[in-house]
Amino acid sequence: MSDFLSNFSPDNYDGKKKPTGNSEKKTNEPVGDQNASGAEQASKPAEPTTVHQSEEPTASEPMSRSAARQQTQTTEAKAASSSTEKIASKEPVSRFGKEETEFDPTYKKRRQKKILLIALVTALAVAVIGIVYYQMTHVKVPDFTAQDLSEARTWGMEEGVAIKVEQEYDFDKDVNQVIDQSVDPDKKIKKGATLTLTASLGPDPEERLELPDFSAMQVTEAKEWVASNKAENLSLIEQFDDNVAAEAFIKQEAANKELDLAEYKRKDRLSVYYSKGKEVFEKNIEVPDFTGKAKSEASEWAKKNDLKYKEETVFSDSVALDLVVSQEPVKGSKLAKKEEFVVKVSKGQALTVPDFSQYTIEEAQGLESKIPLQVSTVYSDQVAYGSFLSQSEEAGKEYSESDTLPTVKVVYSLGRPYLKDIRFQATEGDLPKLFFDEYKSKGANVYYEIYYVDSAEPKGTVVEMSRYGEFIPLETWITIGISRGNLQGSTQTPPADDGGDDTDEPISTAGSNATE
Repeated sequence: MSDFLSNFSPDNYDGKKKPTGNSEKKTNEPVGDQNASGAEQASKPAEPTTVHQSEEPTASEPMSRSAARQQTQTTEAKAASSSTEKIASKEPVSRFGKEETEFDPTYKKRRQKKILLIALVTALAVAVIGIVYYQMTHVKVPDFTAQDLSEARTWGMEEGVAIKVEQEYDFDKDVNQVIDQSVDPDKKIKKGATLTLTASLGPDPEERLELPDFSAMQVTEAKEWVASNKAENLSLIEQFDDNVAAEAFIKQEAANKELDLAEYKRKDRLSVYYSKGKEVFEKNIEVPDFTGKAKSEASEWAKKNDLKYKEETVFSDSVALDLVVSQEPVKGSKLAKKEEFVVKVSKGQALTVPDFSQYTIEEAQGLESKIPLQVSTVYSDQVAYGSFLSQSEEAGKEYSESDTLPTVKVVYSLGRPYLKDIRFQATEGDLPKLFFDEYKSKGANVYYEIYYVDSAEPKGTVVEMSRYGEFIPLETWITIGISRGNLQGSTQTPPADDGGDDTDEPISTAGSNATE
């Protein structure tokens, strides 16, 4: 059988069967037992043989490769069956027995089924690969409508899709909320492609709004109006007010003072103030004791606890300057925010203005005091000589050493003015100073007039007075005679005053008062 199969080696098989050697001729004799000895075979006489025409296709009849292969398989099967039969019958069979070729009628169908199956598997594989590739290179687009633009950007970065944004004003959509998209929801888009989104810019800022009368509205009503009109630049400010009821209107102010509210647009800034009523705080701040401590400690504590700090200064003989003398409320009390905390701070020992009505002029001049003192005297027709008249600072008034101390002017009385005799003792040139120093500066308004007389006294000497050597009122007029110095000799004794006018010339009136 191996020899038989050797006929179908690559060197002998080219798609058609070629007869070779002994295979072209077959004896009619059965093939002998292969186990017989060569001697037995040689001793047998040669039998005539009959040459049969081979059933194999000739060269003029080409055979397909598949048909040849099928024929080979059939031949091998028959040969194997024949060999089995020979062995079973134990009949000698020649190795060069007749070979027959049979065709399998089901082979073509089985071959077609195999080709069809391969084609189907290949098509299915291509389809699967295509589907997988499409799924890997395309993504489903979500519905971004009414979503925030940031969500779409995040999705684009994760899926590799470029996001292009176009914006427009839309009253019904908030700022950056998606209005529309270029690819419908649940549709596929290729990675790397661009998805165009239309996003909202919010309401149109140029739209004109008709403002209501906020003064007639409560704060809740104003909030509803702002929300319904999306007036984002209109601010409702609530603040505490002790004089306006809660939720009531206080005032309104436009950022642009020249803005006509009748032409108000959504972009214009307007602040409307409403009251939160009186602010009430819980009394939960415990007051410590600041007595004897620096005022700065009390001030800082009050500021830290949001209290109204009030400071008063008082004199103290026991507490040093700038230290706390007392406080209100006292230690252990409870205060609420915004309440008043009063601290009295020491100004040191007081410098008190004395009561000079209790002192004589001599005592006042000798009084030792840190407060500057100036003592003076004036005429008075009501108060006796040496008595107290006045002082510039109120008695008992207190000053601290850090204060700017005033000079206390104290005045005592000289009584009524006394007009001295100045004849033959003064000259005309002495009169202005004399009357100012003696009378005007001390509160007496003594006015004089002069006239000239013939006299042997030096020229300009006072030789006559209408009044002298007596007490006079605070306001008085006198006449004074001045020597011409045109007579011989000298008269040391003033002539008797008989009240007559013995001059040769009329009186020269040169009125003068103590201010000249």
